[in-house]
Amino acid sequence: MVHRSELESLRREISSITFEILHLCKKRLDVAKRIAMVKLRASLPIEDSRIEENLRRRVIIFCREKSLHEDFCNALLELLIKESKRVQKEVMEHACTQMEAN
Repeated sequence: MVHRSELESLRREISSITFEILHLCKKRLDVAKRIAMVKLRASLPIEDSRIEENLRRRVIIFCREKSLHEDFCNALLELLIKESKRVQKEVMEHACTQMEAN
């Protein structure tokens, strides 16, 4: 019984951490939306390979320092970047549609 109780407690903890991660993802995407508006006003493209590569290097260093598997970190970062670009594109397209309507 003690093992079951411990397992349930650990599962609750991992569930809580999962929702913390999702909350941070939401926060990250909110910032990506703001970035999209700045890029739109400055006529800048969504992608900036220099910034992405710099972030990739920093993530790899972080993963090594924290003993996280690099493949996992790279896959997660790629997912985060891909979603940020999708959101930025959506925001820019919506803003352009609004400007055309006016």
